[in-house]
Amino acid sequence: MNKDPIPPDPNRNRTALILTIHACMFVFGIVLFLMGTLLPTLHVSAARAGSLGSAPLVGILIATVLAGPILDMQGARRMLILALALISGSIALIPSLRDYRLLEICCLTYGLGGGILNTAANVLIADLNARGRSSALNVLGFFFSAGAVLGPLLMSVGGGELSPALVLRILAGLTAAVLIPVATFRFPPPLRAGIELRVLFSVLNQPAVWLFGVLLIFESGSENCMFVWSGKIVTSALRVTPTQGSLGLVALGAALGFGRLAAVLWLRWLGNSGTIYLSIAMVLTGILIALAGRSLPAMIVSMIVIGFGISAIYPTILGIAGDRFTGETGTVFGAIIALGLPGGAAGPAVAGYVFGYGPLHVLWIPAACAVAVGILTAIVQAGTPVRNGRRIEAESR
Repeated sequence: MNKDPIPPDPNRNRTALILTIHACMFVFGIVLFLMGTLLPTLHVSAARAGSLGSAPLVGILIATVLAGPILDMQGARRMLILALALISGSIALIPSLRDYRLLEICCLTYGLGGGILNTAANVLIADLNARGRSSALNVLGFFFSAGAVLGPLLMSVGGGELSPALVLRILAGLTAAVLIPVATFRFPPPLRAGIELRVLFSVLNQPAVWLFGVLLIFESGSENCMFVWSGKIVTSALRVTPTQGSLGLVALGAALGFGRLAAVLWLRWLGNSGTIYLSIAMVLTGILIALAGRSLPAMIVSMIVIGFGISAIYPTILGIAGDRFTGETGTVFGAIIALGLPGGAAGPAVAGYVFGYGPLHVLWIPAACAVAVGILTAIVQAGTPVRNGRRIEAESR
């Protein structure tokens, strides 16, 4: 007796798709920190090192601006395949290059792929988790943090026994492996298929979009300031060795990753705005601990608290923006993420100037950014639409 075939489980397919998107964000973490890992091994002048360091960021900025509208109109699958192919191919090619210009082109190329990955992954997770965008985006951020530490970890394995060329080929192979499920799964259809570009861009006329962009400018500046300077702050403020000072960056990075997982609970209890206010309070508390403490353990604790504080802010801001603009997520995310990138570049640069007045003075930058984020979040909350007597934000809890 023939039995009816068992229909495919849509939840299982959805879970596999979401895991694949998380793998894409893991790859973006690799991309964003790759040049910082690679530069110490390259025998180039300081000027060329600076150019190589900025080339991926230029690619990320260009791709972020362009990817959003394309995602809304064409969908994500082809964009992700292109991005992963660009990253895998360019990273695999770097070890064989001897010409500086070709190396610069490769760095720009994997930056382009990274910009597409970042925008597409955030948009897809936001669209697939309509009732819990902020929580889902924080979990996605954890995978970014995990990818970010992979390159430095591989370079330090066995006291540096793995050559840079081998590490790059391993990372290229991991990226290529992610191509398999991306090419296999069926992705959600585009939200604005067939729409005219000018109509899609009309959403950018809304002041709220630019308000979210300004929020990300301040938050990106705060985060990158701490990523670049935390180790130097600890080293100089306490007059310890660079190895001891690097524990500050390790503590910050670990807290950032685990804080994004913990944010899932904070969002459930406090909602979007409450989570941001709690995060701001933790950032300010961590800074006070650093200013009051004059020992390495106290400074490490301060970096952990600051890391937990900044961890949830960026993904939660994206979640609020996704709740506000459900039909044009790609265009809006592309615009506000692109706006945040110059802030990310400005934070470490301003810190370099402030550092001359004393290493602990750098901490006033994340403090000022946290206050600005709090004020802007209150403005966003005041403008959140109300439905049936409840703010729409509450639906994402």
